[in-house]
Amino acid sequence: MSPKGKNYLDTFYQHLNKLPEDERRDAVLEIESHIMDGVLNGQSEDEILKKLGDPQILAKAYRSEYIMHRKSIRSFKDVFAILGFYCTTGLLSVMIVPVLATIAYGFGFCAVLIFIAGILRTFGVPWINMDIGPNISVPTQWSMVYSLIVGGIIGGIAYISRKYLRVYLNFLSASYRKVIPVKSTTSHHHENY
Repeated sequence: MSPKGKNYLDTFYQHLNKLPEDERRDAVLEIESHIMDGVLNGQSEDEILKKLGDPQILAKAYRSEYIMHRKSIRSFKDVFAILGFYCTTGLLSVMIVPVLATIAYGFGFCAVLIFIAGILRTFGVPWINMDIGPNISVPTQWSMVYSLIVGGIIGGIAYISRKYLRVYLNFLSASYRKVIPVKSTTSHHHENY
């Protein structure tokens, strides 16, 4: 492999810095294999590198693939890592992702609190107010019904926002996935990174 090819792989590797080390090595070996297969099939290395495009964008595609399909979401930290990644994918994402995520998780949390407030007020907790308007309060015996209706509406908005956030993230992931070359079926001996 030429110095230009090695430099491309090094740059690609550096931009994969947020992935686990084994994932980084696998991705580099996959791209190296793709380059070697192309050269063995008569393509020039320059032509292959041009088709692969900017190594930073290719690395972002691999990170997207890892985040959406390999990493299990176990905590809020994972959710914020995913949202942080997608917020850096473009100007539209900087607006759409935080807004939908805030609505989805904020409204979802509020819906749960409303249900809890309805239960507590029904059982006589005096400091929970449920006012419909100025000087119009929900009677205590209707607290549960009121909280189910209001909580259901807010929970529905959260559910729809979460659903469309997922659709948008899948769309972004699919657009990045197009950048990743198809895996080759032949294997070669690779350098270790």
